Order: sequence, then structure tokens, then C-alpha cells
Amino acid sequence: MTFPGTGPAPGRHPLLTPPARRFARGWLALAVAVALLPLALRSGYQFTVLNVVAVNLIVVTGLNLLMGYAGQISYGHAAFFGMGAYGSAILSAAHGVDPWLAMGVSACGVAVAAAVVGVPTLRLKGNYLVMATLGFNLIVDVILVQWSEVTGGSSGFVGVPPLAVAGISFDTDRSFYWLAWGVALLLLIPARNLVHSPVGRALRAIHDSEPGAEACGVPTASYKVQVFVLSAVFASLAGSLHAHYLGIVAPKTFDIFKSVEFVTMCLIGGMGSLWGGLAGALLLTVLPQMLGVFEEHHDLIFGGLLLFMLIFMPRGVSPWLRDVLHKGVGRGKRHSAPESGEARP
Repeated sequence: MTFPGTGPAPGRHPLLTPPARRFARGWLALAVAVALLPLALRSGYQFTVLNVVAVNLIVVTGLNLLMGYAGQISYGHAAFFGMGAYGSAILSAAHGVDPWLAMGVSACGVAVAAAVVGVPTLRLKGNYLVMATLGFNLIVDVILVQWSEVTGGSSGFVGVPPLAVAGISFDTDRSFYWLAWGVALLLLIPARNLVHSPVGRALRAIHDSEPGAEACGVPTASYKVQVFVLSAVFASLAGSLHAHYLGIVAPKTFDIFKSVEFVTMCLIGGMGSLWGGLAGALLLTVLPQMLGVFEEHHDLIFGGLLLFMLIFMPRGVSPWLRDVLHKGVGRGKRHSAPESGEARP
């Protein structure tokens, strides 16, 4: 399905459009930063924090497709995160399934579960949708705690093997850094391609006005379920990485507060912006660690900083930075315009 006037200019390849070039430059800059950053890191703890950032980025990238582009809020993505983690952990540790295969099987199972949950819940809107997704997260949390003979109960499930490729095991903080950020970077590409595809434009139409999108022939119910399933698969993959990295999974990690954290990352970074997801995951993962030096006051300071950003950067950090840069470029052009005019004959 296409919309008039939304495709690339005639005769121009989609990969050569200005948005594609800007994304490519940003993606390459991020890849270079990821490649060079280990040269400046001195401890395993720093690698651990950045590994958590990469895992969170994968979840937030998928959640941003659902919230920022399709306009459908979900406070249940920690459940999909946990289902991917427990599925991969139980299959590989208890049943001897290859970790990579367990990761794929878990993602397929989460996709089916998301479709079953999404079909009825995405008919709801506003606070009703929030409550439905919260309820789903609570149900999964109860199952993880009560089904102790399978999940290990509140004590968690231990003995999850690390991922490995061609005999190289990702069992250290430094080695897992390359795997986690490699997966996060790779998943940004299909997410960007979806956003700038006809489906992505249809999702933005749903976000702006669902009745208007339906009037234009967009199958809104189908698209909402599909993007919900896709975002759940992103969360499942992140959960599997989390499980194989730590070697243990516990239900406390996947409760409703984790879902609220993921949503907050989207809001703070900037909904409807893939780079905003990176900003949100980075800020809300690194900032609490940095504020730990303030001991009992760090929660108060952290909450104050979040409140400040929500008040003065209501669209998120990434759009705010983009506006600041554009204003700076605009001022530079205005200042240089008289000089160019004086130089003319």
C-alpha cells in the first residue's frame, strides 16, 4: 500500500534519499564509537553497564515502533522480555537445546503469545489499553514465581549456558559487549527500513488518526497487531541475550516496574525517533549508576532530573538536541548571509 506523494523522488533510489543518508551517517558514527569505546574502558563493571544499555536498546527500539510510530502504548513488554529470557534459559539449560536455537524458538513462541494477546487488547484505547497490558505483565509475573518446578520460582533459574560462535564463547563482559552491540546495531537497520516503508507511513497515519487511516484504506487492526508482535520479538531477543549473559534469570527482573522503565526510556529519549531510543536507554541505564555516589539521595536526584527533562524537553532528548542543532545552523546561515551579499558585484 502506498500513499500519494510519500515515496522517494522519481528516478532516485530509496537508499540515496536524504533521510537514508542521514541514518547511514548516524549508524556508522555509532558503530565507530562502539568499536573505539573499549579502548577507553578500564573495568569489567563499565562493560557490564554498556552491555545492559545494548540489551535495553533492543527492547526500546521495538517498543518505539509500537508507541512512537503506531501510537499504541504497552506496559507489558517486560513480560515478553522475561518470556524470551526464561524460554531460552529453560530450553538450553534444562533440555540441552543449542542456545541459538533456543533463542529462536523462544522468539517464535513470544510472537505467537503476542498475537494472541494483541488481537483483543489492541481493540482497546487509552487507559483501557494500559490496564490490559499491565494485567498481562502481572499474569506472566505470577506464573514465573508460582511455576517453581519449571522456572525456579522466586529464587530464579540458574545454569544458563553462554552463547558461542565457532568455538568462541561470549562468556565475559568484554566478549559479550561485541555480541550485544552487534545485535543492537543490526536490529536498528530493519527498524529504520520499516519506519520509512509504506507500512511505516501507515503506522504514522494510525498514530495521527486511526479513523482517518481507515478511511484511506489502511488495515489498522492488522497493522497494530503486526507491529505489536514485532516489538515483542525484539523484547524476546533482548531477554534471551540477557539470560545467556548473566547465566541466571529471576522474576524480579521482569515485573511491571521494568515495563514502566522501558516506557520511560521511550518518553525521555523521544518517541518516534530510533536515535531517541538510544538516548533513553543510555540515560536511564547509565545515569542511576553515576548517581550512586550520592547514596540515599540518588533516587531523589534521579527523579528530579527526569522531571526536569519531561518539563523542558517534552518531546524527548533526541528531538530537543535536533532542534538545538537546527537553530544553531540557522543562526550561522543568517550571520553569513550579509557577508555573501556584500561580496556580490
